[in-house]
Amino acid sequence: WETKNPGCGCTGGVKFWAVNGADVTGNWVHDNRGPGLWADTNNNDFLIADNLIEANDGEAVFYEISYNLTLSGNTFRGNGVVSGKNYAAKGDNFPLATVYLSESGGESRVAARTAKIDIHDNLFDDNWSGITLWENADRFCGSPANTSSGTCTKEVSALSSCAQPGIATPPLYNDCRWKTQHVDIHANTFKFDPAAVGCTNGLCGRMAMLSNYGTYPDWSPYKGATISQAITFDQDNHWRGNTYTGSWTFMPYDTSRTISPTKWQAAPYNQDACSSFTGAAPTC
Repeated sequence: WETKNPGCGCTGGVKFWAVNGADVTGNWVHDNRGPGLWADTNNNDFLIADNLIEANDGEAVFYEISYNLTLSGNTFRGNGVVSGKNYAAKGDNFPLATVYLSESGGESRVAARTAKIDIHDNLFDDNWSGITLWENADRFCGSPANTSSGTCTKEVSALSSCAQPGIATPPLYNDCRWKTQHVDIHANTFKFDPAAVGCTNGLCGRMAMLSNYGTYPDWSPYKGATISQAITFDQDNHWRGNTYTGSWTFMPYDTSRTISPTKWQAAPYNQDACSSFTGAAPTC
């Protein structure tokens, strides 16, 4: 359908919109010409568990401007290869992911079974890439860059309040944007062989936690590297105790940085504590 109406955001094996308390368990989600599972706009309290999600052209799971998710016990296999190759052919460096969190995070003020995004005990096997944590600096309530136009976060009662001068200071400064925060990625197994997915240019096999440089609109209080700094260092996003096999690289802060596992684990990022990059069990 996306080919008939480009940019409509209407492709996906399943599309959720403003759904509260969904359990998606024990399914085979496969061979869709876009994402497998796509939760878009103010969804909350999802459990996505014990599914086999494979051979989807796009992301296996796309969780967008939404809240509070447990993603556990799933097998992800062969996802994102078609879209990844399309990105690479255009020279697009964006880290297309198997699990894509876009302006989505944990929020204790939104009632749910968890107050975070908890990604654990999943198997990722020869997908185009891994997990991308993304936050668009220009996308917030009232911004023309918010493609879910007319909607606002669950923390703000009136969309019209997300404007100058109020948005420039707390609480609106914090509450008028969907935040990729409180993400805990642990006890997962990530296997990757670039030959298995036909990748020859390095734009695959990546984990990412990043934002763009804020520029728009002209009244935005989130310009510059504000959101890159927040998502990378200040919003409680962590990888830990995972097991890796293969040639993984990492993209923190923005798309200009691609680093090795050693640098990913070292300061200032301090990610993947106790993780193993040899296929062995986690180290602590």
